[in-house]
Amino acid sequence: MGDDTIGENPNQARLIIPDFLSLQECKELEFIHRSCSTVGYRPNVFSTTLSHLIATNSPHLIIPFLSIRDRLKEKVEEFFGCEYELSVEFTGLISWTRGASIGWHTDDNRPYLKQRHFTAVCYLNTYGQDFKGGLFHFRDGHPNTVVPTAGAVSIYTADDRNVHSVDEQPLQLARSNVLFEQEFTNVLHALQAVQFYLWKGTTPEDSEGVRRRKISLLSELEQGKVASMKSMFVKDNELANKMFRDDKCCLHEFDWAEFAVSVDELERYSRRLQKELVMSLPHWKTQQIIYKATL
Repeated sequence: MGDDTIGENPNQARLIIPDFLSLQECKELEFIHRSCSTVGYRPNVFSTTLSHLIATNSPHLIIPFLSIRDRLKEKVEEFFGCEYELSVEFTGLISWTRGASIGWHTDDNRPYLKQRHFTAVCYLNTYGQDFKGGLFHFRDGHPNTVVPTAGAVSIYTADDRNVHSVDEQPLQLARSNVLFEQEFTNVLHALQAVQFYLWKGTTPEDSEGVRRRKISLLSELEQGKVASMKSMFVKDNELANKMFRDDKCCLHEFDWAEFAVSVDELERYSRRLQKELVMSLPHWKTQQIIYKATL
């Protein structure tokens, strides 16, 4: 939301309102998003905008947005003391799936976004009940962490008083009907674990790795969810097979115990390289060049 002249209270930068939306309103918007969303502006993010609904022959579905948007605008104007001064710049539904994240930023952090003054975020799901991960954090001030609950709304200024981020949503790996219970930080972390296993391979001396990170069988419902995600994200099975196939690894059957040990080895490998990187930085800064430093 933005306007060139605003009369906001400088001592008030954010407001959290529980139960701003009814459960029925949340479910209606969730229905629209689940049935009409498209690939969003970041990896593993999906969005539904009013223009997208119109362009995809579903203009009638913008109606449920309108009264909610008007109520939000009135609440923002009331809280910040700028009645009748705001116009709505953007309206949409955004969902963050496993592996999605965004670092510290403000909502006016680009030249073309400087007209933004306020943001209102409504939550349609409840943390811990409908999803895990993806908490919303403010860098400064209070509250500094927003735990989403269905129907709640977070209202805040779009400037540097409200630098914020969204946690990465952890994910897990499954193969056939088996789930590896260790959580990976994001898609990149999981991809590194799989590719490291294909690169190095391993023969575990014992099964300690798999005891620490248990495997479990997926239920039929969970298997259905995995199949649905696979059909959504894997558009080229031949390319996927090329990416995740290694001839030497195909000589024996995949083993979760070996993979668990490989994950441990990846962590040790990453820590060793991280240590070397940190120790190399002073040398690189002094010489103004990146090279293999003698440590």
